[in-house]
Amino acid sequence: MADFYDITGWREELEAFEKTGEGQAFFAGNKRYGGRKMPYENVVQMVDLPLTNEELHEALKKKIWFAAYTEEHDLEPHQDEFWDLNPIEAHDTFIAFERWYLMKAQVPFGKSNLIVATWLAIRLKEGKLTTLITVEARDFIKEKYSRYISFPGEEV
Repeated sequence: MADFYDITGWREELEAFEKTGEGQAFFAGNKRYGGRKMPYENVVQMVDLPLTNEELHEALKKKIWFAAYTEEHDLEPHQDEFWDLNPIEAHDTFIAFERWYLMKAQVPFGKSNLIVATWLAIRLKEGKLTTLITVEARDFIKEKYSRYISFPGEEV
């Protein structure tokens, strides 16, 4: 696994990789099979990193606020207020980071890898999960997301 202690320059690294043939092929993903499952260890790391980086943590907080606001006010995408308040830049930041992580960790790219990590990060931030590394959390993740995540001893 790559070293993730210092993620400074992650945007620039992602942009450079996306311009290469290797990067374009990597992000094309596996369209026929929808991508491979993401290893549990990578999910844990991918979810923890945004909680320790100020820019990513702020983007996550905006996404959580917006999700709660739309639910509380019953907003739908066809309403102007939905788009007026939607933190598009926060979504874009989070998606770009997740793409960078998958590239850096050399985890096969699939859109499901991105959405599951986002769901779990939001559950942590909201306090619905306190950690991803307990047996209980692992069992919950296995029950809810085994379609997207592989666990040790399983085929990726």
